[in-house]
Amino acid sequence: MKNVVILATGGTIAGAGEPGKNIGYKSGVISAETLLASVPGLRDVANVRVEQFCNINSDDVTSELWIQLAVRIEKLAADPQVDGVVVTHGTDTMEETAFFLSLTLKVAKPVVLTGSMRPSTAAEPDGPANLLLAVKTAVSKTTALNVDGCDTSESCITPAVYVAFANKVMNAAKIQKIHANDLDAFAEVDDCCVAPKFDVRSLGILPKVSVLYFNAEADETQIEFAAKISEGVVIAGAGAGEFSKSWIQKIKAVPNLNVVISTRINRGKVVPEQLLTSGTIAAYGLPPAKAAVLLRLALTQTKDSAEIQKIFEDVAN
Repeated sequence: MKNVVILATGGTIAGAGEPGKNIGYKSGVISAETLLASVPGLRDVANVRVEQFCNINSDDVTSELWIQLAVRIEKLAADPQVDGVVVTHGTDTMEETAFFLSLTLKVAKPVVLTGSMRPSTAAEPDGPANLLLAVKTAVSKTTALNVDGCDTSESCITPAVYVAFANKVMNAAKIQKIHANDLDAFAEVDDCCVAPKFDVRSLGILPKVSVLYFNAEADETQIEFAAKISEGVVIAGAGAGEFSKSWIQKIKAVPNLNVVISTRINRGKVVPEQLLTSGTIAAYGLPPAKAAVLLRLALTQTKDSAEIQKIFEDVAN
């Protein structure tokens, strides 16, 4: 049998509450070993060992933890005795962690994220089935493919990063949480083509980026405030990335701030030709949270808006 390492980070899959209830629980409570013991037949699929990487609600994830997680996965993947890695994760920010790992990992072994919508103490928890699917995926998937036109050097390896959830195996770079309550909470939504671009191994944290949601009569001064605490801003605009004249004026009045324009709508793209003000950056099909991940990574390489726009074009278009 193949050897799979499970990195447990907490989340609902490790949550516990009143027996039989699906809500009112605390995330990141039970240990990874206890989680594994709840999955019948898991050890018939692979030789499994587990590491408690952290045990938190995914709302508390940080870029520091992202970087540490990527470094740990790469170290495990370099071990010839390891055939794949599974990461258990809370669902609230799973799409952001999955996107980050897709953009940063340089590994040729499958990496699979999973989680659950119900805690371990629910009457019918979905975590055991999702974890079993994740391990089966790590066992069955072949090594990563190479980017078209590249040689076989490390820099050209496309990481095989997946999300296994609710009987589906999905491209981790394209997933989005589409339902706040259903067991089938994720789908492939984004039409993006991700290849490794960012080396984060020498970093401690990522630059801070604020996400601002535009709605009718939204206060434009939040742009000014965000500029004081952030190195970049993502605007979740109306329609195809639109916002009011007062927001346009405020963006123009704040110098040296990289502003990415996404949309609060679940489908569609924001393209450069639609931008309301020069110097801003189109997110294409990336939703605001994932646009923020890409902007944070892009800012580790450049602060030039034209160069950042090219990065978004390469990844998200």
